[in-house]
Amino acid sequence: MYSSSFGTRSLRGFLTITLVLAFVVLFNSGVSANRHSKGSVPVQIPQSGACVSPVKPTITANGPITLCAGGSVLLTASPGKSYKWSNGSTAQAITVTRSGVYGVEVTDASGCIGKADDVTVTVAGRLAAPTIVYSGTLLVCQKGSVQMSVPAQEGAAYVWKRDGVLVYDGSNEYVAREAGVYTVELSNFCGAVRSTNRVELKIQEPMPAFEVVATGSTVFCRGGSVRLSVPEYKETTYAWHRDGTLVSGNKHFFVAEEPGIYTAEITNQCGTFRSSKGQQVKVLALPTQPTVQGAAACAKAAVTLTASGGSPGMYRWYQAASGGAAIAGADAASFTTPELSASATYYVAITNGQCESKRVPVKATINTKPAAPEIEADGRLEVCEGGAVMLHTAAIQNVTYTWLRDGQELSGGSNTLQATESGEYSLRVQNECGTSLSSNKVTVRVWPAPAAPAAQDGSSCGPGSVTLTATGGAAGEYRWYESETAPTPLAGSTDGTFTTPALQDSRTYYVALVKNGCEGERTPVQALVYPVPEAVASLPDQDIDSGESVRLNGSGGESYIWSPAAGLDDPLAASPVATPEQTTRYTLTVKNREGCEDTTSVVVTVRQLLVIPNAFSPNGDGVNDNWEIENIEYFPGVAVEVYNRWGNLIFERANYQSDWNGTYRGAALPVGTYFYVISIPGKSRFTGYLNIVN
Repeated sequence: MYSSSFGTRSLRGFLTITLVLAFVVLFNSGVSANRHSKGSVPVQIPQSGACVSPVKPTITANGPITLCAGGSVLLTASPGKSYKWSNGSTAQAITVTRSGVYGVEVTDASGCIGKADDVTVTVAGRLAAPTIVYSGTLLVCQKGSVQMSVPAQEGAAYVWKRDGVLVYDGSNEYVAREAGVYTVELSNFCGAVRSTNRVELKIQEPMPAFEVVATGSTVFCRGGSVRLSVPEYKETTYAWHRDGTLVSGNKHFFVAEEPGIYTAEITNQCGTFRSSKGQQVKVLALPTQPTVQGAAACAKAAVTLTASGGSPGMYRWYQAASGGAAIAGADAASFTTPELSASATYYVAITNGQCESKRVPVKATINTKPAAPEIEADGRLEVCEGGAVMLHTAAIQNVTYTWLRDGQELSGGSNTLQATESGEYSLRVQNECGTSLSSNKVTVRVWPAPAAPAAQDGSSCGPGSVTLTATGGAAGEYRWYESETAPTPLAGSTDGTFTTPALQDSRTYYVALVKNGCEGERTPVQALVYPVPEAVASLPDQDIDSGESVRLNGSGGESYIWSPAAGLDDPLAASPVATPEQTTRYTLTVKNREGCEDTTSVVVTVRQLLVIPNAFSPNGDGVNDNWEIENIEYFPGVAVEVYNRWGNLIFERANYQSDWNGTYRGAALPVGTYFYVISIPGKSRFTGYLNIVN
C-alpha cells in the first residue's frame, strides 16, 4: 500500500514538470521562429553560457606604425558590437602619437569576445647633429690610428666617410688608420644629419736623410752672413746647432753670421732626425775703422776731408753709408770733394784686400751767413720772482749764440735761455761766414714776490672751529693752505681771517699773499685746540651747624675762583675755609694755563640752632604770650611734649609751630615750673624746665 501510493505520486510529479518544460521550450521556439518565417519552426536548444564560433578581430593601420616625433597613426578594429582598447578607449578606432603596444577586445553581436593581436607603435625623435670626438693626436706616425666616435642615438644608422667616400657604416665608433678628412652621417626614417665638425687625420713617415745646404759663400767678412737650409716639411719642428750647441732658429732655414759647423734637426711624429752632414762657416775679421776729420768752407767751395789708421792705397771713400761703389781713384788718406754749394756727408773705410772696415761718416760743411733768428717764448712773459721765461730760437748748426738783455751780452753757446730778470732780450748768431741779429726783441717782466704776511694764532677750548687772522695785504690777496706744501689753497678763503672746520686737535695752517699774480712765502699759523680742565670739588655737599666752618677742596686747574665770596677766608684758594651764615651753594671755576675753564659746585647746608626759652607769660598782654622756640622753622617735624611736676602730659604737638599759649584743655595753667621734651626727627632730643609766669 505504501509503495504503491509513493510511486503514483512521484510519477505524477515528474510528468507535470516535463509538460511544463516542454511548453516553455515550444513557446520560446515558436516566438523565435515567428521572427524569421511563418512556416514551420525548427527547435534548437543551445547550451547555457556558451559562444557559438567567435571570430578573432583584427587591427588595421592607416599608415606606418613607426612614426617620427609629432606624427600619428590611426588604428581601427574590425567591426563589432563594442570595443575595449588597452589604452582605455571604447571607440572602434584610436589615434596613436606615442610609442607603445596597443591591443583591443571586440564583442560581436552574439556577445562573443575576441582579442586581436597586439600592434607595436614606435615613435622616434629627430636626430641631433653630432660632434665627432677623438682620443689622442690627429698627427700620427705610419701605422698609427685614432679612435673616433659620436654619441649614440636610438634608431640611428651611422655612415663614416673619409674625404667624402664611405669607409664604415657599422656603429657610432670608428678607428681611423688612413690620412684624410673624416665625417659621419646619421639617419633614421625621420631624416639624416651630418656631424658638425670635420676631423682631419694626418700620417707622417720617417724623415729621409738630408744635409745642410748653403746659399752663397760660407766664407765672408764680419758683418756678412750666409743662408743655410734643409728640406721643408709640414707639421715638423726645426732646431739648429752651431758646433753642437743649440742656437736660436726654428725654421727650415737659418742665417749664419758666426763661424762654426752648423747642423740641423727635424722632428716629426715619428721622431727626431739629424742632418747627415754639417756646413762649416768661416768669418773673416774686419780691419780697424779709420779716424776721420771733417772740414768746412763758406759759400761754394771744394772741401778736403782726411782719415787715418790705414796704409796708403787701402782707403775707400763712399757717398753712401752702405752699398754702392767706392769713389773711383779715392784710395788715399785725404779726399777733396768737388765744389759744393751745400753741406754733404761722405764715408770712408779701410780694406785689407779681403774685408773692409765699417764706413765712418765725414762731414763736408758748407756754411753761409746765418739767417736772422726769431726769438720765441714758452708761456707768459710776466713771471714772479724766482721764476723764469724760457726763450729759444731754432737750432742752427755750426753757429755760436750770444744773448743780450737791454743791449748787454749775457751768455752764449745755446739756442735757449732762461730769462730770470726783467728787460728787453735779443739774440746774435755768428759763424765764420758772418753775424746776424734776431729779427725781434722780447720784453720780460719779473715781478717781485710780496712779503710774507703777519699772522695771529687762534685757539679753541676743546674741539671746535678756530678763527685765524693775518695782516699785510688787501682783501682778496690772501691764500690759506692746509700745509706748507699743499698745491692748491683752500677754496673761498681770500681774506685776512679764516675759520677752520671743527678740529679735534691742534694743527698748523699757512697763509700767503698774492700780488700781480705772484705769491710770497707762506707764514705758519697755529690753530690751537686746548684741553678743557675738569673742575673737581672733592667733598660732597656739607652740613654744618650755624657758626661752624668747613674746608672746601677744589682741584683740576692752575687757578681757582670760588663764588660767592661771602663766608670764605680766601675765594682764590683751591681749598678755602667756608663759614657761611646760611645755607650756600659755592661755585668753583678752575682755569688751566691756556685760559680754558670749567665749573662745578658744592652746597654747604647751615643748620640753625634751636633757641629754647625757659619761661613765657601767657597773660594776654600781647607780649611773650606764646612759647616761641627760635629757629624751629629750620627743623620741620619737631615734636614737643610738656609735663607738669607730677609727670602728667599737659601739651603735645607733632609739628610744633611756636603756637602754645600755656593752656591745657582750653584753661590757663597756673604759674609754675613744667618739664619739656623736644625731639628733632632722626637727630637730637632736648629736655629741660619751662616756667609759666605772669
